[in-house]
Amino acid sequence: TMGDLATRGGLGPFSTHEADGLGVLSHAVLALRSTADLGTACTLVGEGLVRALGAAECCVLRIDMRSGSLRILADGGVETPYHAEPTGPIEWLLRHESPHFDDGTDDPNAAREALLWNATPSAISAVPLFASGRLAGGLLVAFPTPKLFTPEDRRLLQTVADALALALERTELHDALEDERSRRVELERQHTLDDEVSSNLMSVVAHEIRTPLTAIKAYTETLLESLHDPKTPRERFLSIINEECDRLSRLVTDVLDLSRLEAGQRPLRLTAFPLRDLLDDVIAGLAPLARARQVGVQIEFKRELQVESDRDLLQRLFVNLLSNALKFSPAGAVVRVIAEAEGDRWLAWVIDEGPGIPADDLPRVFERFYRVRRPSDMQIEGTGLGLAIARGIVDLHGGRLWAETPPEGGTRFCLSLPLRQMATPAARRIARSVASRADLRQLLDATVEMVAAVMDAGIVSLMLVDADRGDLYIAASRGLEGQKITTRRTTVRSGVAGTVAAWAKPVLVGNIETDRRFARLNHPQYSTKSFLSVPLVVEGEVLGVINVNNKRSTSSFDEHDLGVLVALIERVGSAIERANAYPDHSHNVLEAIEALRGVTRYHLESDSLLRGHVRHTRLVARTLELSDREVDLLGYVAAIHDVGMAPIAREIDRVPGPLSDAERDRLIKHPEASVDLMRPLEYMASVREIILAHHERWDGGGYPLGLAAEAIPIGARILAVVDAWESMISNRLYRPARTEPEALEELRAESGRQFDPSVVEALVKVIARDRAAA
Repeated sequence: TMGDLATRGGLGPFSTHEADGLGVLSHAVLALRSTADLGTACTLVGEGLVRALGAAECCVLRIDMRSGSLRILADGGVETPYHAEPTGPIEWLLRHESPHFDDGTDDPNAAREALLWNATPSAISAVPLFASGRLAGGLLVAFPTPKLFTPEDRRLLQTVADALALALERTELHDALEDERSRRVELERQHTLDDEVSSNLMSVVAHEIRTPLTAIKAYTETLLESLHDPKTPRERFLSIINEECDRLSRLVTDVLDLSRLEAGQRPLRLTAFPLRDLLDDVIAGLAPLARARQVGVQIEFKRELQVESDRDLLQRLFVNLLSNALKFSPAGAVVRVIAEAEGDRWLAWVIDEGPGIPADDLPRVFERFYRVRRPSDMQIEGTGLGLAIARGIVDLHGGRLWAETPPEGGTRFCLSLPLRQMATPAARRIARSVASRADLRQLLDATVEMVAAVMDAGIVSLMLVDADRGDLYIAASRGLEGQKITTRRTTVRSGVAGTVAAWAKPVLVGNIETDRRFARLNHPQYSTKSFLSVPLVVEGEVLGVINVNNKRSTSSFDEHDLGVLVALIERVGSAIERANAYPDHSHNVLEAIEALRGVTRYHLESDSLLRGHVRHTRLVARTLELSDREVDLLGYVAAIHDVGMAPIAREIDRVPGPLSDAERDRLIKHPEASVDLMRPLEYMASVREIILAHHERWDGGGYPLGLAAEAIPIGARILAVVDAWESMISNRLYRPARTEPEALEELRAESGRQFDPSVVEALVKVIARDRAAA
């Protein structure tokens, strides 16, 4: 056994306690190496600690990187959510990121996470787990009686915690690698598929276009060659040319409509109406085709059925389905349309008496240009896009469309759509929780103020899901005062905000009047035609939408603005998620509000230097060929990295003369102040590392850690160069701005000393491109 070991490198025999500790540590390392299941490994390690320390139980908690919520690690990879006690050891660990040892002698009734244990412990230890420089979890050990923690106990707990942290980091890196590998494989698969689809689409479209063009060309040439021949049937030839032009026009229109539907670029214009009225119009329009085919159409539902839909799109849907049914029905047949309401949805069936669709073809009938096998004597005209467009319309409404071949023959197209477009039940549940809390309503107000400052925007609104009605209402705004904002609502999937809420994707509009997705006149309240709309996601559900209008510079919003806004709103969503997970921890929300207000003050008090800072940071990162994700992250960091500098600068500016040692020390520590201020919002260790290191020097002479060269995070190296550039070309109270050539010369002079040479050259390229484009 470990207790029988005689010596340790000439330093004498191990004590029994140290031998037990080494046994636990070796047991822990073996467990962590021998199983890929982190939960099982933690259980095995905990059992060793319990035996070595005479403890009752052991528990390992993991902090979710995105939401900041706690998860209990258990066997088999099972993770159970856990809500920490407000004044307990986990709260200490999260706030101070340092060990907490409660020996049970000071306060026998102290909070000790009673819900974690079979019996409330009399003493407890909580040791943080650090992975990749961030707090990733905690190791908790409970004791049945008061316990004095010796230095050896503390070392053992810390050493085991470090081993667990390494295992946790390994697991997270492995999972991230697998996610990245899967994402890359999926992107490659999608890219290959898109190439194939595009190639096939172009081939089919070219073939479909060639047919009418050939006819147009042939009859046009015949007319030209027989201009003076009175026997030429000019009227018939011109009629054929006209028909082929119409056919060509329909094909082009269908291709464009389908591309917009599949890209989600067609917002719904929702209205409520009787479905029977719409079908009466559709049938009247198809009457000539029905008479020509000698096929009847029969509606089998009551006029009272009301639906909420985009009427134009729904009419197009039924035109496509009914014309398809008419074309394939034999003379004397009847096409039936049946509809009914069922719960919060309505169902419809279009049934024909044609030859039916073979079972092998059913899964493919909605593919573009796919032709179902038909009898050789059945000639059917069409673009081959009608059913694909029908499916796109149904998808856009959040419905389902499928085809069946019933036993009695014919084809049955089945449709299921919501009676009303509403947010999901989960989103409404979250919205009800948020609306009921005054502190979260304050958080929303602070978010709007922060967005207005960072985006330099005159109008910002935050639309929240209505828990009862399921639509969106304005819960907080800036710049819309006195405009009856309490009555302004948007239906999910309707308009820009409703589309963003439905698809959970941000939207950048350069010009609302020319944007082919929305194309509408600009409202008089908006002085610019450009705006941003970004979803607020909580627990995977869209809780609301942030809309940003009226950029004060009057220029259009761009991708750099969008990237920063998306990152900021992601952090707000995470803060709300944590608040819902820990409703008793109101101080978490108050700290998040203070962080938002700090960002607001920073941008309101800063000069125009910040306006170009994000853009240059992103462009330099892109020039250095960083990934899109890294570019977006750096743009966000550029917008918030000096928030801790603002209060320090305010105090220092009040006192004339040179800085004192204390003031200089505070100034040097402003990166730490920025990290502390953003901590309630920021969950990524990489962001904190970049903020802390953006005053490090390439030659190692910077602060606060004295990092050098490649040891400095690339994001921090980029910020250092862009900070220097923006500062030098801006006027200051103590000096005038330098010219761009002078600033570039200074950057080159410090290249290899203060700055990373590759970053300096990247910025030089960016500035050169800006000059060329000016």
